[in-house]
Amino acid sequence: MGLKEDKLKVLIIDDEIQMRFYLKTLVSSLGLDPLLAKDGVQGLKMLKDVTPSVIILDVMMPEKGGALVYQELVNNPELKSIPLVFFSGVDRNAFFHYIKMLNVSLEHDIPEPRIYVAKDADPEYIKEVIKTCISKNTGE
Repeated sequence: MGLKEDKLKVLIIDDEIQMRFYLKTLVSSLGLDPLLAKDGVQGLKMLKDVTPSVIILDVMMPEKGGALVYQELVNNPELKSIPLVFFSGVDRNAFFHYIKMLNVSLEHDIPEPRIYVAKDADPEYIKEVIKTCISKNTGE
């Protein structure tokens, strides 16, 4: 079996320690290596050193929230292809409306996120979403 360095990595960016631990447990149960960031600033710094197979991103965070991190990811040629799972307690429609309003002031629109999972989603569903992202990203 491979060493920890051989495992596919999942970057979890969430300001709530309980959510980071919960997601870490789910990711680990899939045989993946969870990397934890407490906010968008820390998550973006980590992306300078590692390219995860999936990013799980909270919307509401201090320092740099999920929408601003998402904006940086989609505008970065090296990072925009990493599958992204928004994982949030914010209502999906409210967040998508926020993206539309953000686009009014941007030179280049950012697309609506493809994957948006509520924080109260069933753990098995969350694991399926992560596995689907991994298989699409790695071709497995």
